[in-house]
Amino acid sequence: MLPLVRRSAAAIALVLATASADAFADVDESLPAYAPPASLQGTLTCAGGDTMQALTTSWARAFTRLNPRTQITVSGDAKLSADGFAALLDGRVDCVTFVREPFPAERAAFAQTFGHAPLLVTVANGSYATKSSTHAIAIFVSAANPLAQLDLTQLDAILSKERRRGAPAAITRWGQLGLTGAWADRPVHVYSMVRVRETGNPSGIVNFLQQRALRGGTLRDDVIEQRDKPGESALQAIVNRVSEDANGIGYSGFGYAVPGVKTLALAETPAGPFFTGTPAEVARRDYPLSRQIYLLFEPAPGKTLGPIVHEFVRFILSRQGQDIVADDPMHFIPLSAAQAATAAAQTP
Repeated sequence: MLPLVRRSAAAIALVLATASADAFADVDESLPAYAPPASLQGTLTCAGGDTMQALTTSWARAFTRLNPRTQITVSGDAKLSADGFAALLDGRVDCVTFVREPFPAERAAFAQTFGHAPLLVTVANGSYATKSSTHAIAIFVSAANPLAQLDLTQLDAILSKERRRGAPAAITRWGQLGLTGAWADRPVHVYSMVRVRETGNPSGIVNFLQQRALRGGTLRDDVIEQRDKPGESALQAIVNRVSEDANGIGYSGFGYAVPGVKTLALAETPAGPFFTGTPAEVARRDYPLSRQIYLLFEPAPGKTLGPIVHEFVRFILSRQGQDIVADDPMHFIPLSAAQAATAAAQTP
């Protein structure tokens, strides 16, 4: 187990009291400490997802205190990662706060504009169960359903058209997942968010599932789509419909659980291991549908980041930077030292 920084009893009690159950916010004390260079100057402008705005602003303030000849501006005009991305394409900002993975259409637009792929730097883990905060994705079934676990090949066969993980057929009956007796011939009813929004892109969660679980595949046409409506978000609606339908299955956040449903343990492959999705498993990314948040930059291939960008990333991946993550109200989970080292190694 990683060594963890101790927090006060009051701070721990406050975290445990949150309804989101995001209690795994300790900071790995083996993260490197940040020491500013002797002389650094320059400016940097960031824009993007508003759920990262407070975090990025806190990083910027702490960084400029340590490097007083620098200026980092976090634009308040952008509300979505898509807004910040559009500003980057237009040359109005230097980095984008991405609270989701880029859409395929965005990667294509970036390549068309700049002639190469973007640099996407992981700066924290997503939250465990904080609503609207890039949370881990849980798979819900009825509490009456005897199924206990799924691997991603099975999930792909349940959700996707293409079955790119190699399942021989679409899964449409519970008996295909090993259930017997009265359950064997019961149909599988898949509850989902809207597959494609008016923009032509999916939601961030659908995009994540399609990239992570479906290997770039798309959701089946017969999923039962749920939409946001007053008093019930699409993610809550999915869980509510599963609670009402013994044959139902759907994806949502752990924080949306209600009586009458349960979550399934997940594994990358049929061989396992299977993980139930505890906060610690999500923090370690052992749980397959754990998420991350990012900063996106535009360095030319083979070129290093500019000095201020390089130092800002180095600060974020340090112990001081991840301390700020631990204190953010969105309850993003700090990176471990190993996770931060991996992110740093991918940053020129």
